[in-house]
Amino acid sequence: MRLVKYLLYALGAMVALALAVAIAVAVLFDPNQLKGEIERVVKQQTGRTLKLEGELRLAFWPSIGASMGRASLSERASAAQFASLDSARLALRLLPLLRGETIVDQVRLSGLKVNLVKGRDGRFNFDDLLAAGGERPAERAPERESAGGAHVRFDVSGVSVENAGLSYRDLKSGQTVEVSGLQLRTGRIASDLPGTLEFSARVKSDKPALDAAIELSTGYRYEAARRLVALEGLTSKLMLSGPELPHESLAIPLSGSVQVDLGKQSAHAELAAKLDESNIRAKLGFEGVEPPSYNFDLEIDRLNVDRYFPPADEGKGGAAPAGAAKKAARAGDTPLDLSALKGLRLRGRLRIGELQVQRVKLSKLVTDVRIADGRAELGPHSASLYQGALAGALTLDANARRIALKDKLSDVSIGPLMADLVRRDFIAGRGNVTLDVDAVGSSVNAMKKSLSGSARLALHDGAIKGVNLGESLRKAQALIGSKSAQTLSADGAQQTDFSELSASFVIRNGVAHNDDLSAKAPLFRLTGAGDIDIGGERIDYRAKAAVVGSAEGQGGRELDQLRGLSVPVRIVGPFDALKYEIDYKAVAAQTAKSRVKEKLQDKLRGLLRR
Repeated sequence: MRLVKYLLYALGAMVALALAVAIAVAVLFDPNQLKGEIERVVKQQTGRTLKLEGELRLAFWPSIGASMGRASLSERASAAQFASLDSARLALRLLPLLRGETIVDQVRLSGLKVNLVKGRDGRFNFDDLLAAGGERPAERAPERESAGGAHVRFDVSGVSVENAGLSYRDLKSGQTVEVSGLQLRTGRIASDLPGTLEFSARVKSDKPALDAAIELSTGYRYEAARRLVALEGLTSKLMLSGPELPHESLAIPLSGSVQVDLGKQSAHAELAAKLDESNIRAKLGFEGVEPPSYNFDLEIDRLNVDRYFPPADEGKGGAAPAGAAKKAARAGDTPLDLSALKGLRLRGRLRIGELQVQRVKLSKLVTDVRIADGRAELGPHSASLYQGALAGALTLDANARRIALKDKLSDVSIGPLMADLVRRDFIAGRGNVTLDVDAVGSSVNAMKKSLSGSARLALHDGAIKGVNLGESLRKAQALIGSKSAQTLSADGAQQTDFSELSASFVIRNGVAHNDDLSAKAPLFRLTGAGDIDIGGERIDYRAKAAVVGSAEGQGGRELDQLRGLSVPVRIVGPFDALKYEIDYKAVAAQTAKSRVKEKLQDKLRGLLRR
């Protein structure tokens, strides 16, 4: 017992001595005297300039710690600022130190600002600091024995970051991102112990031009042995605004879970969100290799894109839309910028139950998405649309500013599709459409004028809107002696019925040329050839209607006088003001020749009878 008593006395004396030494150091030692030496060593070891402008302080009770005022660190071999802070504090719990354990009591940072730059060679402006530190953070063990044998345990009672900010510049792509007003507060951070976290920040990007405000709260758990951080019960609100958003801002609530593997530099998330009428479920992944890669599996029950990005012509005649893109749209053109694809690696699948984009309505859309090396492939994709089906692939190439589309529409109701797609009610029917086209350019008009490729359509049980060729042919009997063509404006109340229609197109420089039109109608057979100028939005097409039977299908009587003749019809003009020209002079010439031919045949038959 006496031995124990002596040991307690000795321990008490040691503690008293330690406290006395600590008090003496706190009173007699001024750490600010070491500022110059610290700055000199940093300059010597890193080639960077450290400025300790604020006061350095040491504390020994009830925690051992240090705090500092304003400080800054320059870029390597440059006066440009890399990082700065207004104040910082780090404290270690005193009693665990007496047991040989090092536990962080608290970490506080205020006014931290960091400037990150990615050079044209792909290197970051902090790579030298990682190299100077020896082994990379991912290679360090989460817990280890120190050189003196003290056990270092990762345990922090809380982290507080106030008014922090970060700027990022990519010198190769020109992208800049600014993070400001960053606030972070956590509960206890220790291996396998749950905690809570609150985070908020504002993020601005120029490519794309977006301004985002983020608010987040979540529970978390850190597994030191596996270097895993798991966020559970996450709730977040994301506010987006930008010149390309028609409603100025969007609010997107999020919920779900996230897991981050610090060792493998990867992350995975399962999230749910609601955007207006859309319910969204997503599985997201990130691999921090160089360059980083992303993967996703996204499911949306319904999405009306037109609600957020209305067609350009909706801005005409109304209030001036915001943003350069909408100004260009008001002038008749819309820029296309594919540069966001450069430097991005992404792979995933997208499923949408109901989708509306540019007034076109689809359902059961499924597509694979692959983006790498500035090239995006959306396909194979499939969907149901307008009582038919769609299948194909879409390619976007940012390097060549090129878009390529290969699609097949099967048994589609073509009238409602064209009415929604181009707002033109000029054809009806069911059938198949095949497209294999590509275009190059930096705007919609440039793309339309460079469009090349091929197209084919085969329809049945439909009608050509705007003109009634049956009625026009009946009028031909009364105008058979006319010496000129008759021009008719397209009339939405008129149409020419057909039982079958097929045509193929060769497209070059935005002009689709056709020379094999074939249509069957109750009264006539229609053939034709001509050009559709997609870039100029004009048509110049010549067709011939060959009378083969009665016009009863179009409400008329037999046209015996015109049977066997071809009536030339020219369709010409801009898309929104088409004109139909029927050349009755040519019909009259054909009729005259037919009559002469009949008279000669009658005379020959008479001579043969003799």
